[in-house]
Amino acid sequence: MTSAAEPRRVGYIGARGPVVPESGEYLPILNPATGAALGEAYEVDSADLDRIIEDAHATQRNVWRATAPDARGRILRAWADKVAAHREELADLDSQDVGHLRAETLGDVDVTVKILTYYAGMADKLESRSYAQFPGRIAYGIDEPFGVVAGVSPYNANTIFAVFKAAPALVAGNAIVLKAPELAPLSTFRLVELGLEAGLPPGLVNVVTGRGAVVGPLLTEHPGIGMVAFTGGLEAGRSVIRQSATNIVPVSLELGGKSPVIILDDADLELALPLIAHSNFVKSGQSCVAGSRVFAPASRYEEIASRLAEIATAVRVGDPLSPDSQMGSLISQRHRTTVDSLVHSAVDAGATLLAGGAPVEPGGLTDGAFYAPTVLGDVQDDNPAARTEAFGPMASVLSYTDVDEVLGRANDSDFGLSAQVWGNDAASIQHLAANLEVGTVWVNAYRAIHFTVPFGGVKQSGYGRENGFEAIRLYTQSKAVVWDLTTTRADPYA
Repeated sequence: MTSAAEPRRVGYIGARGPVVPESGEYLPILNPATGAALGEAYEVDSADLDRIIEDAHATQRNVWRATAPDARGRILRAWADKVAAHREELADLDSQDVGHLRAETLGDVDVTVKILTYYAGMADKLESRSYAQFPGRIAYGIDEPFGVVAGVSPYNANTIFAVFKAAPALVAGNAIVLKAPELAPLSTFRLVELGLEAGLPPGLVNVVTGRGAVVGPLLTEHPGIGMVAFTGGLEAGRSVIRQSATNIVPVSLELGGKSPVIILDDADLELALPLIAHSNFVKSGQSCVAGSRVFAPASRYEEIASRLAEIATAVRVGDPLSPDSQMGSLISQRHRTTVDSLVHSAVDAGATLLAGGAPVEPGGLTDGAFYAPTVLGDVQDDNPAARTEAFGPMASVLSYTDVDEVLGRANDSDFGLSAQVWGNDAASIQHLAANLEVGTVWVNAYRAIHFTVPFGGVKQSGYGRENGFEAIRLYTQSKAVVWDLTTTRADPYA
């Protein structure tokens, strides 16, 4: 198999396995840390998708729907074992494809194995339910698959996002078409190739890629797609909602956030601040749950702001494959320009630059997309830094005076994905946890996303829940069966 260091050309994966068309539109794949070419990816067209989805329906109807739950579980477990055996390869591939630290991509692969193993164990444990009974009648529910579903994900956790969608969809009895991110598709393709080697029926898990504005509508508006699971940006999410109306199909959306971090007066700053900083700088800040609005009590504001700036200044930015690096690159120079523009807009609006705030070229990597870890102080609630998701290494520090005030300000956002609360005051923690308008509240923790705990947002962070049994329900539709057991009844026309 092609190694991570060799340029690679990818086409699509369907019922015929990996296919690399000889002609058509190919997009360049670049290493964002070095600017070097990694290969190129084929952009599927409508005819390709027609064939892929038609074949996926045949596999779902004729093979997978008739596969016993325990057999489904064994195949998923074999896929997990295959991924574990290729851990180093997948991590190298994703580090070069996305620019994340190798330690981060290794962690992603390890979580991928755990997710596949978890759903493999769930496969034969799904249960139906019965409804309220009346004399002479039985009623029960059947959770049925949609058939073929679509999974669209961003680049910042490729293998994790792929199995977050594929594993529960398969356990529920569906086939799936994964749309790999066009800027970094290689690890998704390799992940599914390993699944085929592990015994996935061809046509069950399919992979396509291409520009979102081109391939996205082709996939989400296709009449053969019964449901769409989307993770990505807000505007793209709005487009998916509009596209789903074409065939009236359900959609699950995770659209990012502008997550508040509330530091209480009694918080242990030695514990909290390095972790709060890391929640903003892990994966170069390209995290939907980055704790980017840091609310500090007024009495400790100066200490918190200065210490966060010290941490940011000390972070070693560099080659993602170097063990000495503590932060890698952004996904592209174009995205770096977007992040830099937001930082400058925030400063122009009154924020104080405490650390970072500029592109960097570590180790002479002049063609990379590196950006300095950035901390902004004196940020007001109407500042662009407090309203706009940067998806980059930028933390803003805001001052507050009491718990009810900070609760209202934390909730004053279009987003509602996650929040962090740091401290030991049980009453304040309970009050905040009960009233923060978000999908997940982490107390003295951050980015604690676990495959057993439902995850998703409210407001413009989206709707629907992934992980756990909630994800199985996401990929099924309920059918009611009502059976009248009586043998005599009144003739309505007598």
